[in-house]
Amino acid sequence: MEQGGKHKLSIWWLNPTIIFIVLMTIILIGAYYIPASSYESFYRVDKFINQSNIMYSILPVCCFVIGGVIASLAGRGVKPSTAFRDVIVKKDSFIKMWIALLFGFTMFGYAVWFLIMLRNGFSIGLFMSVLSGEPGAIYNIKESFDNVAGVTSFTNFGIPFVILTSYYLFYNKRKIYIWMLAAVFVLTMLRAIFFLERLAIMEFIVPAAVVYFSMRAKLGRRTPFVGVYPIVGLVALVGFFGVSEYFRSWLSYYVNYYPSFWEFIVTRFFGYYVTAINTGTLYFEHLGFHWLPFPSSTAEFIWKFPGVPSSAYASIYGFEPQDVINNTLATMGNPEFNNPSGLLQPYSDYGFSGALAFWVIVGFFTGLLYAHFKKGHTFSLLIYPIWLVGVLEIPRYFYFGSGRFFPCWIIILAFSLILHYNRKKLTSWRIRLKGVEAGD
Repeated sequence: MEQGGKHKLSIWWLNPTIIFIVLMTIILIGAYYIPASSYESFYRVDKFINQSNIMYSILPVCCFVIGGVIASLAGRGVKPSTAFRDVIVKKDSFIKMWIALLFGFTMFGYAVWFLIMLRNGFSIGLFMSVLSGEPGAIYNIKESFDNVAGVTSFTNFGIPFVILTSYYLFYNKRKIYIWMLAAVFVLTMLRAIFFLERLAIMEFIVPAAVVYFSMRAKLGRRTPFVGVYPIVGLVALVGFFGVSEYFRSWLSYYVNYYPSFWEFIVTRFFGYYVTAINTGTLYFEHLGFHWLPFPSSTAEFIWKFPGVPSSAYASIYGFEPQDVINNTLATMGNPEFNNPSGLLQPYSDYGFSGALAFWVIVGFFTGLLYAHFKKGHTFSLLIYPIWLVGVLEIPRYFYFGSGRFFPCWIIILAFSLILHYNRKKLTSWRIRLKGVEAGD
């Protein structure tokens, strides 16, 4: 939110085009130059990336950047908005109602998770087995959990809760909201470590960081060394990754395979990204372009929507895409590194030309969101902090089309529409009584 136009947002790593270029340059250089012997030694998979097909990974990056640059030029005329700030300041009860509602939905989702775990035999003993490094214990926890579509998905309402509460704390620092954020953070950490959903911790920390640092910049508060915080964040992410992998696979297997824990962590962390590019290359090399009759990978939320049968795609088109992918991984790849790379997934859904056009559109929309985010427009203020997570996840998989992102943007869209409807209605509604004008 612009504060009287005096302070501009100038944190380089909040710009999606810049951070995407840096991220993809590092990953693609690594994926290409890591020798085939290292792929076989560290990741137990053949290297499919070569000189003749690396351009298929570079072109989508270029298209995203082109879309972002066009959006940057088009967004120069965007006018500042103070609607969100005005509502936070003047309509305190409205914001608190939404925060309470989102917090309640999130807690309900985690309560259902806990009840399902208890029903399926979760015990303190199993938890202690994970902490002691008993082989396979963490997978026993995950396997004993049945996801109830549409119910446990309530945990994803924690994303808009974190974003809205983080903004609100800049205007009302009541401790109750800090404790609410802390409760969601602890539950998210447990979910990330013991259910192998490490993306969940990014969905908390990245949006909170985007709100915190962008608001400080817009309010004119100086943050020392803010330009190097991505490095700090990367180190913290690798550290958290190390903690989760320590219980997940180090104690039970890799302690006998790698000479040191730190070598294992760095190799495996970077491997999730380079092997995603390698796996995505395998798919279009082996399955071809546009092998899906209807989008599946970039429109996952359609096929995982509550109430949609798991066999819906197969009943319509005669085959299940995931079965084809699993067979390809089992025969030619490594099922342990099954990330398909969001950068390359559109090839399966739209073909070569369609995928490149798709990335221009995604880059343009991302850049447009960022332009409106800088100018304080409500929807962009709320969606961009989590949208940046999607940008960071593109090397691994297409987050924007996932089922976990769907409830997030729906609730943010609903909030934005209701907020602007009420703001227009309430600020224009006046009652005149005996010559005195009264308003809400």
